[in-house]
Order: sequence, then C-alpha cells, then structure tokens
Amino acid sequence: MEIFQSILELFGGLAIFVYGVHVLSEGLEKVAGGKLLTMLDKSLNNPLKQGLFGTVATALMQSSGLLMVTMIGLINANMLSLRQAIGIMLGQEIGTTITGQMVSFQIKGFNLVFLIIGFFMMFFSKNRKLRMMGQPFFGFGIVFVGMSMMSTAGSVISQTPFFQQAVLTMGQHILLGVLVGAVFTAAIQSSTAMTGLVIAMGKSNCISLPVAVAIILGANIGSCIMGWLAAMQSGSNAKRASYAQIFINISGVLIFLPFILPFTNLVATTSANLARQIANAHTIFNIIVSLLMLPFVKPLARFIEKLIPEKEDEKSKKVRTRFIDPRLINMPMMAVKLANEEVLRMGWITYEMVEKAELGMLEKDEEAIKWVFKHEKNIDEICHSLESFLENIPGDKLNPDDQDKLEDMKHMITDIERVGDHANNLAEFARQFDNKKVEISKDGQKEIKTMFKKVLQNYKITLKALKSNDEKMVTRILTLEEEIDVLEKEYKENHIDRLKKKVCHPEADTIFVESLRNLERISDHSYNIALTLIY
Repeated sequence: MEIFQSILELFGGLAIFVYGVHVLSEGLEKVAGGKLLTMLDKSLNNPLKQGLFGTVATALMQSSGLLMVTMIGLINANMLSLRQAIGIMLGQEIGTTITGQMVSFQIKGFNLVFLIIGFFMMFFSKNRKLRMMGQPFFGFGIVFVGMSMMSTAGSVISQTPFFQQAVLTMGQHILLGVLVGAVFTAAIQSSTAMTGLVIAMGKSNCISLPVAVAIILGANIGSCIMGWLAAMQSGSNAKRASYAQIFINISGVLIFLPFILPFTNLVATTSANLARQIANAHTIFNIIVSLLMLPFVKPLARFIEKLIPEKEDEKSKKVRTRFIDPRLINMPMMAVKLANEEVLRMGWITYEMVEKAELGMLEKDEEAIKWVFKHEKNIDEICHSLESFLENIPGDKLNPDDQDKLEDMKHMITDIERVGDHANNLAEFARQFDNKKVEISKDGQKEIKTMFKKVLQNYKITLKALKSNDEKMVTRILTLEEEIDVLEKEYKENHIDRLKKKVCHPEADTIFVESLRNLERISDHSYNIALTLIY
C-alpha cells in the first residue's frame, strides 16, 4: 500500500512540477516575452546570435517542443529560413538545460518563500506590473514543491526489488535507458518534465549517474516528437525544420554513446551531489553538441533542402498573410507583435489600392482598376485570417499593454478592411466614368485630385503613427480629418453650382458625389485608427 501511495505521490509531484513550469513560463513571457521579437530581428543574420535567441526563448517558454512548433509557424509565416531555424535549434538545446540547473539545487524551505512572495504579489498588489512579476515567483515555488514530492516518493520506490532490477538492467544496457527516456518524453511531450523527474530521482539517490545520463540522452530524442507532429501537417519548409532537429539530436546522442562511461566519470568531478551531476551532464552534453554542429549549419540546411524538395503546388501557392501562422499562438506576446506587422501590411496594401483607384479615375488606367479589384479580394482574406488569429490569442497570458494592443487591433482591421472596400468603390466609379464616356469638368477633376491627395496624406500619416506608436502624430491626423470634412462639403456645393450652370454633365452627378463621400469615409477610418493610439 505504501508503494502504491508513493507511485501516486511521484506522478502527482510530476503533475505539480509540469504545472509549475507552465506558470513560470507564462510569467516569464509576460515580463520579458515582448523583447523576443526585437531580439529575433537582430539575430537573423548571425548564427551565434541565433543560438543565443534559441537559448533565451527556450528558457522563457520552458519547452523546446513549443519553441519548435513556434519556429515552424515562423517558417510558414516567412519570418525564418531553414538555416536561421537550425541556428536557433542549437541554442534551443542549451536553453532546455536551464530549468534542470535551477531545480538541481537544494533549497529546502525556500520553495515556500517563493510561493508566498509570488502569491502576495499576484493577489494583493494593486500595481499591474508587480502582479505580473509575481507569477514567475509563484511558478518557481510550485516547481520546487513538485520536485520535493517526486524526490520523497522516489526514495521509497527505490527500495523495491523491481525498481532496483530496472536500474541495474539499464546500467548494463545503456541503449535501454536511452529508449526509456525517448519513449517517456514523447509520451508526456516535455523533456523538461523528464529531466526534472530524473533529477528528483538523483536527489533521493535512487538512480546511478550513467543511467540518468542515458535517460536524458533519450529525452533529447523524444523532445523532437512534438515538432515532428506539427510539421507533418505543414509544408516542406516545416518538415525540413523538424528533420533538421531530429538529425541534430540523434547525431548528438550517437556521438556521445560510445563515450558515456568516460563522460559520466568526467561529470562526476563537477559536484559531490548526484542531482547537480545529472544537471551538469545535461548542460555539458548540449553545449558540446551545439558547438560541434555550429560549423555545419549551412551544409546541413542544404542537405535537408535536397532531401525534402519544395513541392510544385507550394511554389505556385499565393500566400495571403505573411507574418501570422496559427502555431505562433504558442508565444502570445510574439503573436501580438507579428499580428501588428500583418495589420500594417494590410494597411499599406489598402493605401496602394486608393492610389491605384486615383489613377483609374483621373487617368483612365484600366490596369490600375483591375489591380484594385484583385487586391480587394486579398484584403478580405487577410482580414478573415487576422480576425481568426487574434481571437485565438489567449488574452490572459499577455501583459496589460499587449492586452490593450490586442483589443485595438481587432477594431483596426475592420477600419482597414473598410478602406479597401471604399477603394474598390472608387475603382468601380472610375470604370463607370469610362464606360459611360462621362467627363468631369476641369474644376471637378481638380477637386477630386485634391481630395485624393489629402486623404492619402492623412492615411499615410496614420499608418506611420501606427508603426511608430507616436501619439504626437494624432493631432495632425485629427486636423486633416477636419479639413477633409470641410472640403467634402465645399466641393459638393461647388458641384451643385456647376450642375445649375450646366458646366458638369448630369450623369456625373451621382458618381462625383459618391466619390467624395467614399474618400471622406476613408479619412474617417484614419481617424478611428488614430484614436486607438491615445485611448
């Protein structure tokens, strides 16, 4: 009965440990995750910086599998090349060891201190940033509670003949230990949890160092499964990234296997504590493998690209969205940043649509009109994709600023989509002018041209303000909006005078007035977008 209770305590401790890692990861991402995209932008052309990004990102996410899924999303979103992804993978392997290093220390009693500090910061602080910073403390405390439970249960389980025989067998057959680590990690989809369990066993001295190292080597292989499963439903680039990770991890294990006993003897000199030895073995192994693989990033990328060629249908496939992919939701703060890039891209497409509509109307450019019609459909698709993407970002996992940004973007895309609709209307009016062979008077043409100029100017300032998050530009946007309202009223009155004087063709009446109205509505949408910067 005691053994059964200990087994329950072991797996209960593992569940608490995994939950603690989740809380810790979520808290760390809220505090520092917003800087990851900036760091990624700066690391794209340097393998060492790519490795550093991989290390930091994995430490924040506390899961190499989740980072792999996120990288597949970035590849699908054309934010990463295979070569860059491989550089990040090498750093990712080092990042997986950080949690193991933290939990290998003996901090009895302090786990409760972390829990208490985190609890009071999260639930009693009135400061939003302090509440946010309390979550990592709380998660860290939960992690150690789980470790303590697993270690206590492990000391009882280690006394059973079955467990002792299993450890003895794995010590004699190292490959069996590797297999156990790979299968168990694949089953729970967390190498961090597997490493934590092995270190907990080490704390209760119920496992030998060679067996622990073998299991951890297997965990490195098992950690590839999550990325592989995600890649199977994706295109060639995602499959390439997954196979590159599998190649790196299996190659590392194969390199170390013949030297596992000398390696464990070396690691044993790093500390007198078995748990620390296991954590150090994990770290040293991953650092050596990453350094060995670093010079081969380019050749490996070329080899994988030849092994998995791009399909013909993928080459011809037109990507409507550029920066977003559903897998990026694994990192909510990065998802918000990339969604903002997609919103801006959508904005500039609609800006160009308005420019082309002007060409169609004033210069009778049929190709420009066709361009507007084509991109109006694209804008609708981008809008629907963005709406779905934004709805799926978990707002509770974001810091307050990004929560506000998420809500703002949901409103912005509606305004931007409507700008596309108005540009489409203007292109339709341009075609009607041409089909009916109706000419606008010279004064009318000047007025339409002035309206286009003012509206495009206002919309451009709005998009630039959105990019830079510059509240000072909002005043200029609001001033231009008022000027455009005045111009619309003035030009309508001028048009009525021209009709009375029979200077303007009667058939141009509705089209001219509706063109002014649509242009003024574009300015209204610029105003709506600008308001999100100050409220």
